[in-house]
Amino acid sequence: MLNFFRQKGLSSVIYGVIVVGMVLVFVLQFNPSAGKKLASVSQTCAAQVAGSCIEPKAHRAALRLVFPRGAGGMKQATASRFALEGLIERELLATEAERVGLKITDDEVTDYLFKGTILVSAPSDQFTVARSLGLEEGRRFADFTDPKTKQFELKAYERWVKLSTGRSPTEFREWQARELLAAKMRDAIRAPVRISESEVFEQFLKEKSTASVQYAVVRKSWIEKYGVSASPTDLETWKKDKINLGQVVVPVRHVLVKFPSDKQEDKDAAKAKAQDLLDRVKKGEDIAALAKEFSDDPGSKDKGGMYPGSMVEQFVEPFRNAVASVAPGELVPSLVETTFGYHVIKRDPATNADFVAAYKASKSLSLAKDFAQAMITRLLSNSEQGAQAVKNVSEAFRIALYPTQSGQAPAAADTAHKDGSASSSDAGAPTVKETSESDPERPQWVQSTYFNRTGEAIPAISQDASRAILAFAFEAKPGMIIPSPVRTDDGFLVVSLKDRVTASAEMFSKERDTFAQDLLSLKRAEALANYVKRLRDSAKAEIKVDERNVFGASADAGTSGDDDDSEGM
Repeated sequence: MLNFFRQKGLSSVIYGVIVVGMVLVFVLQFNPSAGKKLASVSQTCAAQVAGSCIEPKAHRAALRLVFPRGAGGMKQATASRFALEGLIERELLATEAERVGLKITDDEVTDYLFKGTILVSAPSDQFTVARSLGLEEGRRFADFTDPKTKQFELKAYERWVKLSTGRSPTEFREWQARELLAAKMRDAIRAPVRISESEVFEQFLKEKSTASVQYAVVRKSWIEKYGVSASPTDLETWKKDKINLGQVVVPVRHVLVKFPSDKQEDKDAAKAKAQDLLDRVKKGEDIAALAKEFSDDPGSKDKGGMYPGSMVEQFVEPFRNAVASVAPGELVPSLVETTFGYHVIKRDPATNADFVAAYKASKSLSLAKDFAQAMITRLLSNSEQGAQAVKNVSEAFRIALYPTQSGQAPAAADTAHKDGSASSSDAGAPTVKETSESDPERPQWVQSTYFNRTGEAIPAISQDASRAILAFAFEAKPGMIIPSPVRTDDGFLVVSLKDRVTASAEMFSKERDTFAQDLLSLKRAEALANYVKRLRDSAKAEIKVDERNVFGASADAGTSGDDDDSEGM
């Protein structure tokens, strides 16, 4: 049956009887319908795929095999989801294999297990993660041999199955049969993928050619500190525009009244209760006191309904828009409906420091762009180097007139809200004085490391900015400058191409075979991921996940501390 059993010639009758007995145990444990357990009404499933149940204990067993040494730096919830997605994908592929007529035999399963090959599914769209876990081929290896005879030992196999997966040998064999069927389908999908010589060379040039840029980041935050002065006259004029006042960052308070259900009568009752609370605030009652007594939002109830103003951008659109529509200290005049329920919303009053911070923020972005454009103009004139351009533009913009005196805190009455939270002017104030020339956020003309077309040209910038700079670096000539400032998260970039090194044909000839094999693996992984995506899309309505099992409801899977109690937004 197997070459494994023929290695010794089986000259001993007794030895032959033992081996035959072991094979019978394996064959009797095999079930052609392995893994396709239909979910009963009362059965608990970590997930269901077209009615087939992935039990929590199967999920835990997969988690153990995918992460045999623990999740490492990955969050437990993420690791749990990764393992479960692998099982869901296995079911989709195994079902597809049956549809196209692929089959497995009991001998194939036995052969895999006798050799210690353990099949484990990982999500195909997370190929790099799977590779880092040693699951690029979807296999783990175990030693089921007797240390003395070096032959397969049934007890060693059963002991490993129990300790490593917590499953019985019969359950494990059924699992591996299903995995083998899915593995055959993966091979059938990947096998037709080919790559041409020109495609290999083009990709080689893309990955091995490198470039380096020189750049400066003109940060909005630096301009706010040193480039904008808020005179009393300018500030008062700015405050007259209600749109500007909506940008002032102050704590926001709300009372949430949830919908008990989707029934209209319940929604009407919730709305009536919320309207009564809004009317009470309009008559002068304290919204903080009402929130502590009546709010259904556990994330803010005990804090008098308060959330820091800096969090508002994370909330749902109706809530954000309502906050922006009123000035600090004002009550939103009507109820705000979101998917969470009805909200009564009021902004806390602002300190003078809050108004100053908002004023500077409103002016600093356009000024940062002007600063960056002035640098580009000087660089394009070829009269200045990058560092000199930074200095001269700083002087031209009179940045040096506004050094911070961060060792001198503003008066206490102007730096705290009535809830005790600090205003933006004194939060985290350093004890050492800084100037525009010593601040670490100041524009500095620096050179990047060398990067390829798929790399990171400049660290910690937006994706759009990174794409623009990569395109420029591999199309422009050294010494050229991007003619307009490049927008990024906290300001603008001034960028010049320093150098580019194009990969040579000689380099390609030396690395061609290894590179081609890696590229083929990636292309095949991409083809598999696309195929599985189509399977998932077509079966979307038939895939149901029990989130309680995903996020570690069991002791084996662990627990997650990621749940957010905030209900209000």
